[in-house]
Amino acid sequence: MNKIIKWMGICLVLAGFMFYPSKEKAAGEGMGKSTWLWNTVEIIENNEEIIGFFKTRGVDEVYLQVNPSVGTEHYHQFIAMASAENIDVYALDGAPNWVTVKGHPSFIAFYDWLEAYQLETSESQRFRGVHLDVEPYLLSGWTTAYGKTVLNYQKMVMEAVNRSRALQLPLGMDMPFWFDEKSYNNEFGKGNLAQWVIGKTDEVGIMAYRNNAVGPNGIIELIRNEMAYALSEGKKVKVGVETAPSDEGDFLTFHEEGERFMLAELSLVDVEYGAYSSYKGIAVHHYGSWKSLSE
Repeated sequence: MNKIIKWMGICLVLAGFMFYPSKEKAAGEGMGKSTWLWNTVEIIENNEEIIGFFKTRGVDEVYLQVNPSVGTEHYHQFIAMASAENIDVYALDGAPNWVTVKGHPSFIAFYDWLEAYQLETSESQRFRGVHLDVEPYLLSGWTTAYGKTVLNYQKMVMEAVNRSRALQLPLGMDMPFWFDEKSYNNEFGKGNLAQWVIGKTDEVGIMAYRNNAVGPNGIIELIRNEMAYALSEGKKVKVGVETAPSDEGDFLTFHEEGERFMLAELSLVDVEYGAYSSYKGIAVHHYGSWKSLSE
C-alpha cells in the first residue's frame, strides 16, 4: 500500500505544480541534481566517464574538491567539458579545523588557490561557485566550548562570504538538518544557527541523511523549517542525501536500498517542495558511492 501511495504521488507531480503555483516558481524550474566529487585525481584520466555519468543522471552541478597537487590543466579540461554539457562546477573544500587558529591557513590557501585559478583561465574553464563542507560539530569544542566554537564558525562563514563575493562567485555551505535546533548568542547577535547560515550565504546544502522521504523522521519533515526560512529570505536550498555505507545506521543512507529506490523517494521530495522558489533540487553524496550504487 505504501508503494502504491508513493507512486501515485510521483505521477501527480505535474498536476500539483499546475494547481499550486503560489510559492513563486514555475513547474520544474531549478529542480536539478548535484553531487560531490572528492577524489579529484579522477579528472586526470576519467573525464568522459564522469561527465557521461552526470549526463545520464541529470546532474547539472558538481562540487569538485580543490586538490592543488592536480595540475590546473586538468581542471581546465574537466570544467570546459562540464560547461559544454551545461554542468556548473563549484570549487569544493572544507574541514572542521577551518574554524580553529591551527586550521585557518588551509582555509586561506583554498581561497588563494581559487583566486589565482580564476584569474589565469578562460570563462568556459572557470568555477561557477564555491561550496564548503566544514562540519564544526566534529570538533571536541562543539561539546566542551560550544559558544566559542559556534562564534569561530560564524567568523569563518563571514570570511568565506567576503572572499567569495570578491571573486563574484555564489557561496554554498553544507549544514545538517538539525542546525535549526541550535542557537547562538554572541557578537553576531542572538538567534537560530540554521537561519543565520541561510541568511548569510547564497545557498545551503541541507544534509538530510535519511533513506525515506515521508514520515516524522523522513527527509521532507526534517528540512521543513529550513525550506520555509529560505523561502522567506529568497535563498536557495539543495537537499543532500547519502549513498555511502554508514556505521551510524542504515537509515542514514540509500546504500542498501539502491539507486531506483532512492530516485523514487527523492521524487517525493520534488513533489513536496518543487513549487518553492527556494528549492534547488537534490544533492547526492557522493559521485564515487553513487556510481557504485548504480552498478
